[in-house]
Amino acid sequence: MFRENVSTSDRSDCIPASLFVALILASWTAPSYGADENQGSGEIFAVTVDLYLDWGSGACAEAVVTNNGVASGPWEVSVDMPGSLTDYWDSEISLWTHPHGEGDEMSYSWRVVGGQWNQTLEPGASTTFGFCIDRTQEPEMPSSDEPDMPMEEPHTHPGGAGDFIDLASYGLTYGSDHTDHEGLVGGRTAITTEALLAYNNLRAFVGLAPATLDEVGAWAFANTLTNNTQAWGNDQVGVGMWYAMQGAKVGWMADDWFDPQVIADIERTARLGAAEDVMAMVTAYGHEGFADYLTENGLAETFINTLKMEPHYAGWMHDRAHGWLSIEDVAIAHDVNHLTVLSHDQMQPFMNDTWDWPQWKALEVSEARVLEYFQSMVVLGDPLGDHLSDLPVPPFQDDPDPPMPPGC
Repeated sequence: MFRENVSTSDRSDCIPASLFVALILASWTAPSYGADENQGSGEIFAVTVDLYLDWGSGACAEAVVTNNGVASGPWEVSVDMPGSLTDYWDSEISLWTHPHGEGDEMSYSWRVVGGQWNQTLEPGASTTFGFCIDRTQEPEMPSSDEPDMPMEEPHTHPGGAGDFIDLASYGLTYGSDHTDHEGLVGGRTAITTEALLAYNNLRAFVGLAPATLDEVGAWAFANTLTNNTQAWGNDQVGVGMWYAMQGAKVGWMADDWFDPQVIADIERTARLGAAEDVMAMVTAYGHEGFADYLTENGLAETFINTLKMEPHYAGWMHDRAHGWLSIEDVAIAHDVNHLTVLSHDQMQPFMNDTWDWPQWKALEVSEARVLEYFQSMVVLGDPLGDHLSDLPVPPFQDDPDPPMPPGC
């Protein structure tokens, strides 16, 4: 995709029927919102709900979720029910859509994801969760400009060149370390739209027009790099922010110099070290001229700020951007996405920091494919294709006044 570094330097319809159409309803099956590389549609994660206790004004239920797919992954289902949620266990449940129906038949869709202990299901495996409702109370509806997906209003997060939107504004779930602000230790920072600035700076460097969060998100959904086959609410924008961050973190490296350990080293240095040391690494391992391009145009701070961002922040890595695409038949996209997840001491790449052990399957993928996968995020191309030579040399490589990327 890029010109090589020739320097001699050393070396990221809800079910229309209500769960409680009748008081005697015993079970219900939800649609699948998961996908794997061998199934483009159909029920991957199915749920059966048993209404074991009902006193008219309220009820309690126990549900069983089963992975009908051929790959392990984090589960998510949708459940329709009237009234407000009073209790739940062994899962995280949040309001998903506005009500269906009118009067006594009015029901709301609720999004259910696994808890920390049962978040991932192996093929054929099942897990349970439960909840209770109060039919006499309506749930509090979050404000949103999206009528089909209420969400909290985006809030700003200071950093870099100004205020940016925090990824948690589009949704926040737990299950991994470093998912909220209290877990942002060791210089880790939240994922914000500053990542889109860094991403578009890289695209400008290689001669590409800026992309929007929606465009990056649409690319991810189209290439099986998400949990779901269809975006709901703010999914496309949030996923776009997440993959823009990943592309900006890795896509700057020249293929002849790529080494996963450099990703760990430069992220750790950005979080805990000096800016000049970060830029020295970009000079040594990046595409020729990229370090100068950042420095001369005042873009280095945004690049460094993006390196600091924690991939697990806000839960989107597992809850939305868990890609099922098979890579070299040894791993899936989710595994390779862990390149930018570091060990707790931030010394190693390809880690699952919740348990502080390697993302084993990702270690079997060739380094050339890993880099091409991350550079596909920059060019918005085929994640399994060759992208290192797809684009011409940046037209301003010898231009003393390269174009500045527009603000985002």
